[in-house]
Amino acid sequence: MKHRLSMLAAVCALAIPALPTLAQKLPASQGSRHALIIGIGQYSNPAISSLGGVQYDMESARRMAQSMGIPPENMHFVRDGAATVAEITSQIKALDQRLVAGDRVFVYYSGHGTRWHEPEAAEGVCTEGLVASDGQVLSNKMISQLLTPIAAKADKMMVFYDACFSGGVAGKPFLTRSLKLGAANLTPKVATKGNADACFLPSNFRTRSLSTALQQQGNNAQNVVHIAASRPDEVSFDNSKEGGLATTAWRDCLLGAAQDLDDSGAITVDEITRCAQTRLDQNLANASGILGQHMTLGGNSQFVPAWIKAAFTAPLAPTPVASKPLPPAALLAEIHAQRDGRRQLAVMPDKPALTIGKDALQLHLTPDRDGYLYLALAGSDGESLYLLYPNQLDGDNRVQAGQRIDLPRTSWRITAGGPAGDNTLLVMLSDTPRDLAQLKGEAAGPFVHTLLDGEGRSVLQQTLGSGGAQCQTAGSALRNLQLGRQCNDSFASALLTIREQP
Repeated sequence: MKHRLSMLAAVCALAIPALPTLAQKLPASQGSRHALIIGIGQYSNPAISSLGGVQYDMESARRMAQSMGIPPENMHFVRDGAATVAEITSQIKALDQRLVAGDRVFVYYSGHGTRWHEPEAAEGVCTEGLVASDGQVLSNKMISQLLTPIAAKADKMMVFYDACFSGGVAGKPFLTRSLKLGAANLTPKVATKGNADACFLPSNFRTRSLSTALQQQGNNAQNVVHIAASRPDEVSFDNSKEGGLATTAWRDCLLGAAQDLDDSGAITVDEITRCAQTRLDQNLANASGILGQHMTLGGNSQFVPAWIKAAFTAPLAPTPVASKPLPPAALLAEIHAQRDGRRQLAVMPDKPALTIGKDALQLHLTPDRDGYLYLALAGSDGESLYLLYPNQLDGDNRVQAGQRIDLPRTSWRITAGGPAGDNTLLVMLSDTPRDLAQLKGEAAGPFVHTLLDGEGRSVLQQTLGSGGAQCQTAGSALRNLQLGRQCNDSFASALLTIREQP
C-alpha cells in the first residue's frame, strides 16, 4: 500500500541488524511454559496388555516440550506404576498451582484408553477415559474438570493423548494380540471397562469424546488445542521398538519434518498434524487388515507451538514445496490467531472507508490493562506490510489501563494514498514488550516496511507472536506473581479492515 505522510520530521534510517540463521539456535527456555508428561506401559492388572513403546514416548514428549521452549525444571513426568488415578489427579492439580495467568501448558498422555456406555447415558452416547496404571479410569468428564482451571489461566493449553477408545478387546482375540510391523509389535492402545458393547466397535478394522468434554466445560477454543492419536471409534497403535505411531510421527514433524504449507513463516499445529498423518498412512500402508489411523485435531488449529529449528533433526528437513506466499493480510490473521481468546481489545476507526488523497487514518481504543501497544498494516496493494507503531517518531508504546489512545498521534499522520482496496490492520496489546530490533525490513519514513521473504515472515511472526527477551529465562526466578505477568506470551488483538476508495 502506498501512503502519503502529512506530517513527517527528518529521521535516520532504521537499523536492521543481521539475523543469525534460525536453524543454528535451540529454542529459548521460558519460565512461563510448563509440561506434564504421563506414560503408562506397565499395568498392575495382568489382563491389560503392556505397551513396550511407552518408554520411547516419554523421551519423544520431552523433546516435544523442549522444542516448545519448556525448561527442564518445568517438565514433570509420571511413569508406569506411579501413574495411578490419585497421582495423576494430584499432578494435574499441582500443575494448576504452579501456573501464573498467561502461561503456556503442554499435557501429554501415552497409554491405554477405554470407552463404554453408562446406563444413565442416552443410547449411542459413549463415555471415554484414560486407564491409569492401577486399572482405574479417568473419564472424559473427570479429565475435563481437572484441566478446566488450567485452561482458564493458560494463554495456550495443548493436550496430546496417544491412546484409543475402541478396539473390541473382549471376545475378539485377533484385536488383543500384537500385529507385526517389521521387527516391531503393534499393540492396540485400548482396554475394556466392563462388558464390551457397541461403544467398543472399531471402524478402522473392518468392522462422548475427551475433546467434546473439554469444550463442554466452557474452555475458550482459541486457547485450547487437543490432539488425539486416532478418531474416537478407531484403534491407535503402540510400536514396541519406537513408541506410539502418532507420537513418533507428530514428534518428527514438530522437530523439522513439517512443511510451511502456506509459506507464512510459521508452522501451525494443523500443518504439523497433516505431516504426521502422511507419515502414519505410510507406516500402516503395508499392515494387513488395518484401514488406517486418523489423528484428530480440535481447538485452535492455527496455534504455532514452536519455532522449528532444523538443527534438531537435520535428516528430517523437508523438501521445499512450491507455494504461493501467504498474502500480508493473511499473515496478520495468523498472528491474530495466536492471541489470548479471553482478552478483548476494542478498536474503533473514525471511518471504515477512506477517500484516497483526502482522508487520514484514525483509530481509538481504551486498553483494559497496562501493556505495550503495536500496530501493523497490510496494504491495499496486497503486497506490502508495515509496522506503523511504535516508530521512530513515537517510540514509547507503553500504555496504561483506562487511558484513551488515539493512533496515529499528532506527530505522525497517514493519509490514504491508494490503490483502491482493503487494508488490514492488526492492533496488539501485550503484557511483554516485543524485541523489534530483530525485525527484518527497511525504513519507510519513520516506519518499518517488513520484508516478506521466508525469513522476514518468520521473524515477524516470532517477534509479534511471542514474549520478549526477559521471558527467555528458565524456571523459578521469575515465578512470583509480581513478575509473572511480565513474562508470558499473552496478548490481546483486534483485526480490522479499512477500505480505500477513489
